[in-house]
Amino acid sequence: MEVPLITIFVRHSANCKYAGDEFSKRCTCRKHLRWSQDGRQYRQKTGSRSWAGAELAKRRLEEKLSDKPLDTAAPARLLIADAVDLFMKSKHNAGLEAPSLRKLQKTCDRIREFSEASGLLMLEEIDLTHISTWPWDNYLKTTHSLRSNQERVKSFFRYFHNAGIIAKNPAAAWQRIKGKTEQASGFTPAEFEAILAAVASVERKQTYSRKERKDPVQTVKASKDLQQKLRALVLVMRYAGLAIIDAACLERSQIGRKGKEYRIRLKSRQKTSKRDTLQAIDNPIPPFVGKEVMAVVNGNPHYVFWNREEKGLASEEEKREAVTYWHKWIRALLDAAGLPNATSHKFRHTLAIEMIRHGGSFEDVAAALGNTVGVVAKFYSHEWAKVRQSRTDAALKAAWR
Repeated sequence: MEVPLITIFVRHSANCKYAGDEFSKRCTCRKHLRWSQDGRQYRQKTGSRSWAGAELAKRRLEEKLSDKPLDTAAPARLLIADAVDLFMKSKHNAGLEAPSLRKLQKTCDRIREFSEASGLLMLEEIDLTHISTWPWDNYLKTTHSLRSNQERVKSFFRYFHNAGIIAKNPAAAWQRIKGKTEQASGFTPAEFEAILAAVASVERKQTYSRKERKDPVQTVKASKDLQQKLRALVLVMRYAGLAIIDAACLERSQIGRKGKEYRIRLKSRQKTSKRDTLQAIDNPIPPFVGKEVMAVVNGNPHYVFWNREEKGLASEEEKREAVTYWHKWIRALLDAAGLPNATSHKFRHTLAIEMIRHGGSFEDVAAALGNTVGVVAKFYSHEWAKVRQSRTDAALKAAWR
């Protein structure tokens, strides 16, 4: 039987800049196949957005339409680009949160980029020598980030090995990346005072696009209302130990007051295990912090710091946008205070370290932060070692008498 002429064509999305060319190889729109047989025209999806994937689907269809029997025993071959799409779809369906999906997407994009640079096209062509020699440290500078990325790479290949797509997992024998994990540190009292003092003069660069018809970069100084919010936000992160997403989206109903005592009660976003369980937080805060937080002027009756115009509760994606806004102002504030290497998470570290220095156990700190004991031990063991040493010294000196 004569094999018909099969043509690859592209069905472009509405906003694709190559929409006028149905044979364009430059875009990532969906590729299809078209052929005529016995006076009828047929169309079929390739299941790929890459031209190489479409070529592979075309060859498979040519074999199917020819008289040659298909080799059913041959394992399915998968393009790396298509493997990335499949893996991300599976993780999206698994219910991962947006930040986790973004981190996985970055890792998958690097796998694809490194593979193309190495001349690799199919998933099965990747072996341990490729994975372990790719320049991951061009993007990731700390041991912690390299190890986290390594686990994501392993999960990528483990998924396809378990699915039977590849006969061997090339990342299974990849030894754990060595290096020293940097222990967390907090702000000193002098640094924290410098941060509060910088609130009155904080300003940041605002970037505009050409469509907005403004200067590309302008400097924006914080208004009085914004300064009040920024100061209260910093205080609540320092004294309640909240991560910036919990602090920026803090609800008024999560602040309790009984007499002179203020407490913050919420379900932390920090998962205490692999189960979908969020750690309850019920932390007291100093009265002066409680007063400043309650005094924040905001047009939204539901949130403390977020002047959200829509009514009702926000979606997770909207919360991330609010956090991005406050991240920029916190970054500008830390720069103004002369702390360019500090991050918003350091306020949280400050509370944890001060708790340990004043006799708090790992369990106490984990409860306050909404973390697991294992995570607390990982990042704050150096402070506990100092406390333990001072106790040991005191016991030894007592034994001299």
